[in-house]
Amino acid sequence: MTRLVASLSTGVALAVASAAGAQTATTTSVPGTGDATKISSANREANAAYNQLIGAGTPTKTADQGRGPVRSAPVAATAADITVGKAIRDIKGVRIATVAQVDPDGVVVDTGATKIKVPSNGFGKDNEGLLLNVTAAKFAALVAKAQVSH
Repeated sequence: MTRLVASLSTGVALAVASAAGAQTATTTSVPGTGDATKISSANREANAAYNQLIGAGTPTKTADQGRGPVRSAPVAATAADITVGKAIRDIKGVRIATVAQVDPDGVVVDTGATKIKVPSNGFGKDNEGLLLNVTAAKFAALVAKAQVSH
C-alpha cells in the first residue's frame, strides 16, 4: 500500500510539474523563436489592407490642384435667374453668349456676332451661372441654321 501511495504521489507530482512547465512554455516565448514566414505574411496582409483603405479615401489637395472649381449639378433656371447681362455657358462650361433682353416669349441672347431668341425653358443653371444644354459647336451650328432660315 505504501508503494501505491508513493507511486500515486509521484504521478501527481509529475503531472503537476508537467502542467506547470507546459504553462510556462506557452506564456513566455524566447525572442527570435517565432515563425518568420507567418509573421511576414501577416504584416504584408495588414499593410495591403491599410494601403487599400488609404487609396480609397478622399484625394488630397495636391491631387485636386489644377482641376479648377467644382461645378454643381445643373438644375432648371427660374425667371429670376435670367437677367440682362448674365453670361451663358455651354454644357462644358464654355462661355457662348450673354443675355441681351428678356421677353415674355423667350430670351434674346447676344453671341457677339448676332442676336438670337432662345426659349426661356431651355436654360439651366449651376453654381457658376446660366447654361444651355448644348456644346458651343452645336450652339454655333443652331445659330447659323436659324440665320439661314430667316
